[in-house]
Amino acid sequence: MTDLILGDRPNVQRFIEIGPSKVLSTMAEKTLNRKFLSQDRSRVVKRQLLSNSADTKAIYYEYDENNDAMEETSEPVSTQSTNQTTLRKPDESKSAQPTVSPPAQPANVQLSPPPAHTTSSVTSRSIEDVPLSATDVVVALTAQKFKQPMDELPVEKTIRDLSGGKSTLQNELIGDLDAEFGSLPDDAESLTIQSLCSSLESKFSGKVGKSMSKLISRLISSKMPAGFNQAAIRGYLDSHWGLGQGRQSAVICFAVTIEPTSRLADMASAKEFVDSVAIRYAKQAEIPIFPDAQAGGAVASQFSATIANPASIEAANKQQKGYLMKQFEVLGEYLEQDHSGSSNKVMELEAHQDAINARLDLMRLELDDDFTTGVEPRFDPTKSRTYDSSWNWVREDLISLLNEVHPEDSISKGLETDDRLRHLLNRWEPTCGDIVEFYGSYSNGTFHPRLKSIVDVLLHTSMRASSADPTFKYSKPTVSPKTTIDSTGKIEYEEIPRKAIRGSNDYSLLIQHGRLVPHTGDRIPYINLRRRNGDEWQYHQEATRLLMDNLAQGCDSGLSFVGKTILITGAGPYSIGAEVVKGLISGGADVIVTTSRSVSDASKFYNSLYRDFGARGSRLRLLPFNQGSKKDCEALIEHIYSSKSGFGADLDFIVPFAAIPEAGREIDALDSKSELAHRLMLTNLLRLLGFVKQQKERRGFDTWPTSVILPLSPNHGTFGGDGLYAESKTALESLLSRWYSESWSEYLTICGAVIGWTRGTGLMSGNNIVAERIEAEDVITFSGSEMGFNILALMTPAIASLCEEGPIYADLNGGVQFVQDLKTKLMTARQEIMDKSRLRKALHAERVQHEAVMNGSLAKGKPSSPRKFNKLANLNLRFPDLPPYRSVTAGLEDLQGMIDLSRVVVVVGYSELGPWGSSKTRWEMEHLADFTQEGYIEMAWIMGLVKHFTGELSGKPFSGWLDSKTQQPVHDHEFKSRYRDEIINHAGIRLNEPEGLGGYDAAKKELLSEIVIEEDLPPFEASKSAAEAFKLRHGENVRITPILGSEEYKVQIGKGVHFMVPKAVPFDRKVSGQLPKGWDPTKYGLPEDIVSQVDPITIYALCCVSQALSSAGIEDPFELYRHIHVSELSNCLGTGAGGMLALRGVYRERYLDRPVQSDIIQESYNNALGAWVNMLLMASTGPIKSPSGTCATAIESLDTGCEAIQTGKVKAAIVGGSDDFQEEMSTEFGSMKATASSDGQLEAGRLPSEMSRPMTTSRSGFVESAGCGVQLIMTAELALQMGLPIYAIVAYTQMAGDKIGRSIPAPGQGLLTAAREAREAPNSPSLRLEFRKSNLREVISNIEEWRSNNVKLHTASSEMIQAVNRTADCRIRDAQNMWFNDLRKQNPDIAPMRAAMATWGLTIDDIQVASLHGTSTRANDKNESGVLNQQMTHLGRAAGNPLLAISQKYLTGHPKGAAGAWMLNGCLQVLQTGIVPGNRNGDNIDPELKQFTHLVYPTRTMRTPGIRAFMLTSFGFGQKGGLVVGLGPKYLFSAVKEEEYDDYRRRAHERERRINRVFIEGIIGNTLVKAKDRSPWQAVGERSVFLDPRARVSRDENNEYSFESSQSIS
Repeated sequence: MTDLILGDRPNVQRFIEIGPSKVLSTMAEKTLNRKFLSQDRSRVVKRQLLSNSADTKAIYYEYDENNDAMEETSEPVSTQSTNQTTLRKPDESKSAQPTVSPPAQPANVQLSPPPAHTTSSVTSRSIEDVPLSATDVVVALTAQKFKQPMDELPVEKTIRDLSGGKSTLQNELIGDLDAEFGSLPDDAESLTIQSLCSSLESKFSGKVGKSMSKLISRLISSKMPAGFNQAAIRGYLDSHWGLGQGRQSAVICFAVTIEPTSRLADMASAKEFVDSVAIRYAKQAEIPIFPDAQAGGAVASQFSATIANPASIEAANKQQKGYLMKQFEVLGEYLEQDHSGSSNKVMELEAHQDAINARLDLMRLELDDDFTTGVEPRFDPTKSRTYDSSWNWVREDLISLLNEVHPEDSISKGLETDDRLRHLLNRWEPTCGDIVEFYGSYSNGTFHPRLKSIVDVLLHTSMRASSADPTFKYSKPTVSPKTTIDSTGKIEYEEIPRKAIRGSNDYSLLIQHGRLVPHTGDRIPYINLRRRNGDEWQYHQEATRLLMDNLAQGCDSGLSFVGKTILITGAGPYSIGAEVVKGLISGGADVIVTTSRSVSDASKFYNSLYRDFGARGSRLRLLPFNQGSKKDCEALIEHIYSSKSGFGADLDFIVPFAAIPEAGREIDALDSKSELAHRLMLTNLLRLLGFVKQQKERRGFDTWPTSVILPLSPNHGTFGGDGLYAESKTALESLLSRWYSESWSEYLTICGAVIGWTRGTGLMSGNNIVAERIEAEDVITFSGSEMGFNILALMTPAIASLCEEGPIYADLNGGVQFVQDLKTKLMTARQEIMDKSRLRKALHAERVQHEAVMNGSLAKGKPSSPRKFNKLANLNLRFPDLPPYRSVTAGLEDLQGMIDLSRVVVVVGYSELGPWGSSKTRWEMEHLADFTQEGYIEMAWIMGLVKHFTGELSGKPFSGWLDSKTQQPVHDHEFKSRYRDEIINHAGIRLNEPEGLGGYDAAKKELLSEIVIEEDLPPFEASKSAAEAFKLRHGENVRITPILGSEEYKVQIGKGVHFMVPKAVPFDRKVSGQLPKGWDPTKYGLPEDIVSQVDPITIYALCCVSQALSSAGIEDPFELYRHIHVSELSNCLGTGAGGMLALRGVYRERYLDRPVQSDIIQESYNNALGAWVNMLLMASTGPIKSPSGTCATAIESLDTGCEAIQTGKVKAAIVGGSDDFQEEMSTEFGSMKATASSDGQLEAGRLPSEMSRPMTTSRSGFVESAGCGVQLIMTAELALQMGLPIYAIVAYTQMAGDKIGRSIPAPGQGLLTAAREAREAPNSPSLRLEFRKSNLREVISNIEEWRSNNVKLHTASSEMIQAVNRTADCRIRDAQNMWFNDLRKQNPDIAPMRAAMATWGLTIDDIQVASLHGTSTRANDKNESGVLNQQMTHLGRAAGNPLLAISQKYLTGHPKGAAGAWMLNGCLQVLQTGIVPGNRNGDNIDPELKQFTHLVYPTRTMRTPGIRAFMLTSFGFGQKGGLVVGLGPKYLFSAVKEEEYDDYRRRAHERERRINRVFIEGIIGNTLVKAKDRSPWQAVGERSVFLDPRARVSRDENNEYSFESSQSIS
């Protein structure tokens, strides 16, 4: 048909295809080029083949108006032409990047009418076409397989070389090539790419085959935009670049090797991509190539085009629009749709919008944005916080106090008056007495004698305190302001003790002393009460006496606020309100406090406030609230009084202290902020009280009025320049009169408190320096705590009763009102201070200059000062301390010769990779809440923020850190200031960062929905194989037709076909613990080919195993084989969920027909990570065990490794777990409501870092995270022999199942069996150390006697003597095992945990720390605490010796398989430092946990004299319960001789020095992971090593370990 159209109409130059895609015009273009191109050239005819779907602008003659003349390309890409692609080595012709930017677009051409007479200057295509070659296809297939651009493939290498030993990859490529060419030469994998191409060239058909067609089809279907199919690509290469069919095919083959990472968005992006491929192809093929007319070829413009008349174009467009409008009207009539009213409605809406905008403009003009923002409501009860777990804080603080006692201390002296003790007694609860008694019982042994006196004081005072209500006692000494100016002119302010009143510094005596009233001569207290007398407020002696009594009581026995509910607004940091809150919660009140700040910010302050001052029975509740909002005022009071949706409370007191400072505003500068402040401090304060009155009236609460402490001010304009502050406070005084004249006196009482000069608050801190001068006027100013005490003294029953009779005016002004001309005196005092300061600064500068001139040694007039040295970082792997033998074993039982060290398991190395980086950086954040200098450097390196550089920088030699972006030096001391925010914001638990999760965005989670096509779809092009696949799947509903002149098929999907269509839904799990942003495994030294091939959990494991070996001081893992056989190292690494990305490839990507590596199945197996660790690092022939215990995987791995060692199967093992965070697992955990809803948490005002809150009242699920944790364990005998650091003894491990049930995730209590014990078992003689020692000595004596006798019998036979000695040694080890290592062999009724502790002469009371699984789910945290409490109770743990519970997941999130390993690492660090980190997200511990008296839940870091033992519990879905008991290494040293220890100590120190150097080199050289490329037995053969039990490596001249030739094994 195209032949007829083009041939019969030779003069027609413009053909337009009407249809959904450019199909017929593309076919016609091919026919034109093939049959009619020469005819058209001879006739000087240029035809245009256009499509309304792709060439709209050309059809309607829409040209850009201001086009510059096209600049001709100055030089071509290449100057030579060749008949096929030239193979070159990558170093000869290699692009700088895998993808090349597209060529600069040619400038638009200003077209003009052609000359009258022109002739064609070019008569043929200037770029000669060549057929597609076998080389093109082979190189493209090979490059694509190895993920390299076609022009970077090293063609001089063989397929075997390129595969790097990966047989699966090699076989897959050979299979693809065989499918492509039909057959290959023998041993094709051994031929170089060049040779292989040459051998295939002779029989190549010039067309792509099956394999390449599939790749091309996949490229187009998955990466190209709609409509840009193969025909369109070819047409573009022809029209834009002048390439023929053969070269087009070569370019498309090239494209599959550098395909885009994601689908290109539009045609422009697709053409840019094709342009970049064409340029790289031309460079490789060494041909000149030009876009469009620059080529001068067949597709170049032969003539200039003529610009159409703009007026005629406009007329044509107008006419067309008219036709379209008529059609629109006809369709409207046909459909009975009247659109005539639409314009009227639009006009009405526009008019309405104009009116609204006018009103908004008026409001903005009157009130402006600051005011409207200031009145926005903030009240949201879902963001409330409640703090009431004083029962846990008192346990924690008491233990912390007792642990801090040192022999030199004498803190028992005067302890009864110590604030710390008083706060303890205020919170005292029954278990505290048990704790004190337990510590006292240890004072004769483990603890020093001074502790006994402290214990006596605590027990004596607690007996009185526990039966009394908590009280607030003001014990601070009175202080006065002091301003000094030093010799340099620096103004310094401080507070010093006041002069004693009647020999006392008691605050109440100071107040009572008072001052004389001018004119009357009467002495009145500095603060006093007034009652109304007519229109005046007069000093009331009796009321003032009650106030003085309250102050005296507050300084003596204290004030109690038990049973009172108080609302306080305006109680931020450093405010008077905050001091009031302290006093109220110290006195046992229920306080409701509001904040106008973000709750997540404010909660830290109030949590700490309650944590330090909250008394027994007190409660602090925090609510977001804006007193500038009327709506908030009403909602707050409604919430307080409502029993259905709120607190259901009745307020006893209101202290409305919210205020806005307005400094610097006089009457000509009043603005919206002034109005807002006035509204907040006056209007809405009155509304707030009115709402209280309404609620009380509605509920009939008319017998117990609420007392309002009304904040008044002596500033009635005295100071000036403070906006409407004075007016607001003055107007409030009218409320004292309105109490009499209005109807609310039954519900509210008023105490107007005139707040005096309070130093250090936000409003008055600027006046601190003149406070001393004002006090010279016989007045006093107050500290914040003193003013807070004054107000608390007004909140007693006695004063409240007075207020019921009528309002009280409390003068808390300190006598300032009697100072005449106060403002002038303030200004004079300030001026004097500033003048004096300036004078002294000038004199100081003159002295400095004088000394400089006279001495000549001082530079630029500045005195010499010691040179400041910035601290340098000391990156190191800190081994456990090794004190001298007598020091380390002091106080321990002598266990020499008692224990079989070949069956004792110790941890000699550990590491992790997680949200906070390594185990070292995680530990710093866990116990310091910050990083050290070294920690910041390591985190910056991990995140790629810096790199180490040695060489010439700016013309000077340099060695140090460079900023990765600026390439400028970064000094060690600068890391925190430069990178802290970046590190904190992009490490730990945070909002998901899609770039680290393969683009996954939980806000747009993609799902598939099935739809049915109701009409035939437009046809599209596909390869033959793809078309046939569609036909096979959908049968008659799909029609496929071959496209003439093309290898493609036209496919049309018909009615009735079912489709899965992507959709996006928001998912509410948007927070996780991700690896630090920028983490890159190649920086650790992992090869890129490994990184691209294996699953992330394998990468994590490789990094962690390498670092665990480093922490063990092992530079080369083959060193192990100097001491053990290669079969005696086990690999027990496990995973809970497996390789998530690999599984995605198997199940999802393969189903979606996306590119997936052919051997992906092997990466999805759980044993893959263990296999890769062995293949790249260890080369062990020992067992690879792959435990999968879901969340308890790491502990199951440890248990498996310990069992293998203790049974003698191996002598060392690598244990741990690794898991990833990916979309699939996040979805499923969220579906079962196991994880916290990030949306819900954000709505509750929780930051991402706060969403994991184990053990708290508000916990709502765990936060998922990713990473790996690893330990290297081995026999104690081997560790001592090698001189490795010993971090802990693994005393006991156990895994446990559970009960019959129907829920796999259900928490279980199977781990109770670790404490299984008969009632009489604790009295067993086997638990007595001396009994066991004496019996073992007797057994060993008998064995030695047997040895001696048998050696004498066989003196002539060395083999018999050897056999005798082996037998004797074995019998001794069996005896040691029976009497010490495993006591339960003697008496299985003894609990496994008790027996494990007794081995080392310890009891269950010596376990001091419990690291909890603590996932932050409601079920787990209670269940786990219950299990531990039952274990301790059953085993007879002493009351008052609670375990310090560590909940690490608040910081790290839950990594599933790695969880137990991270917890174990933390316990090792606790043993090493004696520091117990707290759960900083534990803002309020669940009262349900109070019953578990054997546990305390610290939230702050606690330092102890040392930790003897720890226990760890881990719970996993599927009835996986794990338990570990670990001991400090010093107990092992008590079992070895002094000379053995000294030798070990020397070698361990030497190993530490060596490995620290290696570690630093690994950081700066990116070589922490050193993948092996050969096994240590390569030189001698594996058979000789595997079959020889004595085969050991030795170090060669290259400092490498390898096996030497040994006796052959037949």
